[in-house]
Amino acid sequence: MDVPLVSVIVICHNHGDYVFEALNSVLSQEYPSLEMIIVDNGSQDGSIDKIKTWLWMNDKERSVKSFLYEHPINYCEAFNEALETAQGDYVIDLSGDDVLIPSHLEKSVQALRQCPEAGLCSSNANLINEEGKHIDTFFPVNQKGHVMGQVPEGEVYERVVMRYCVCTPTIVFDSVKLKQIGGYNEALVYEDFDIMTRLARKYPFAFSDHIGVNKRIHGKAFSRQQYKTKSSSMLDSTVKVCKNIAIMNRTGFERKALIYRCVHEAKHALASANFGPADELLHLAESLGANGLAVKLLRLWHGMKLDVSFLYERLKKL
Repeated sequence: MDVPLVSVIVICHNHGDYVFEALNSVLSQEYPSLEMIIVDNGSQDGSIDKIKTWLWMNDKERSVKSFLYEHPINYCEAFNEALETAQGDYVIDLSGDDVLIPSHLEKSVQALRQCPEAGLCSSNANLINEEGKHIDTFFPVNQKGHVMGQVPEGEVYERVVMRYCVCTPTIVFDSVKLKQIGGYNEALVYEDFDIMTRLARKYPFAFSDHIGVNKRIHGKAFSRQQYKTKSSSMLDSTVKVCKNIAIMNRTGFERKALIYRCVHEAKHALASANFGPADELLHLAESLGANGLAVKLLRLWHGMKLDVSFLYERLKKL
């Protein structure tokens, strides 16, 4: 049986404390057929020197493709540049501060081959702190380590519109399907919400019940800027994605799922004093027919421009 090639795109931005571990975890994969592509997106913490040292130490200077940017560029653009060169049947977007579990590629590819119509496969992850100590798992597990409750498998479009239900660091994409929809949207500053909804609109998702990644939780992670006080560029991207979802939607249930998501995001936008995106999210929800008490209270909050971001920041740290 032929063994599909997997392209692992490692993207580093100021991950100097962790990038060696991330790169080593790719080499430690039990899966026999992979290519590695390294992107440093304008790091200023010495990450580029560490990447060059790692390449030299592992004799990978010629066999590993690398994109080392002097200054940061749009994340989605950086990934797409690497994706264009990827030769794999499947592709992974690995953050330079995360760690692949050795069996992750093998188990994910197996799940994808059993469901060839799937756009991607995801799994569970360990959540670790800056020092690498275990905090929790993304999905709760039983004593045997199996995920408890519903998993993102099959037709999941409505679910990914409504809430964050896919453990995105574990995703293994079908490369052809990802490229056919244009890769990541370079008009956005972050990718996961958009790419999941666009793929889920066209394809089912596969799921493999294993721990695939050690996902590092730390204060400098890009995802921590989602609700950055008063100046979240990520929320502007969220608005764009929600507007695109409104165009893609086909059913009343999907419309209700988007209303739920808009109200959820508007609530956090207001709490973090991002009043511009909050207004757009509420307007979209209202245009879709939302007129309940929650929306009216949020609209009142927006009209008052009540800034509780100082309290919101404290609550996030609890």
